Amino acid sequence: MKYLVLLSLLLLTACANTQLHLVTKGYSNSEIEALKNSLSEQLVDEKIDVVLSSISIPSNFPNASLALNPSFNQPEVIANLDKWLVANGHKTSREFRFSEGNHYYSKAHLGLYIRKPGTERQVDLPPYLRTQYCDVADGTLALNKDGEAVLEYELIGDGSDKIDTLNGQWLFENNQLSVDFRTINQTFKLVKQEKETHLGPRPADVYKPMQQLAKKHILNCEFLIIYIN
Repeated sequence: MKYLVLLSLLLLTACANTQLHLVTKGYSNSEIEALKNSLSEQLVDEKIDVVLSSISIPSNFPNASLALNPSFNQPEVIANLDKWLVANGHKTSREFRFSEGNHYYSKAHLGLYIRKPGTERQVDLPPYLRTQYCDVADGTLALNKDGEAVLEYELIGDGSDKIDTLNGQWLFENNQLSVDFRTINQTFKLVKQEKETHLGPRPADVYKPMQQLAKKHILNCEFLIIYIN
């Protein structure tokens, strides 16, 4: 059976007032709250509500980025945001209007993405990876933001519906994903490929195991995410 792992898309619906979704990285909770309050004051005349979002910042977004609907046409709002960014230690924003990073905004919404100055930009990995064409087990590898890795899998051909779980830590650097579950560990190399789907070929991130474990194990299999849209 083919499994497709979908990238979580940001699909926001319209509301009474325009909403600005503030996405941050590298700031403490108190700093984020201060940024939200400061930004709300900056935009009070435009009647824009500022809300916090916990989504990840796409790796191709600069440290100050603004995601908009293509039809958004309020240059005074953009100028006001750039003024606020400069006052808070950033350069002016780079605009994204065509769903870059698979982040979609309706006409009454916009997203402001900011990394704390001095914060190293890191790859934002997907929250889940899945096995595909694995003859050992069907499984899901969760990569939590706090560095925790959770592997859940069901063995193939053992006649039971038992779900086994491994808890450990993950680290991504130099295009390699390492997972350590105390009693067993593996390192995967990230490879960009295309995978066939019911909608035709689609781009995928494939994590290929770099070592063959002595025993037959799900960590000898590839994990991947397929980007449908």
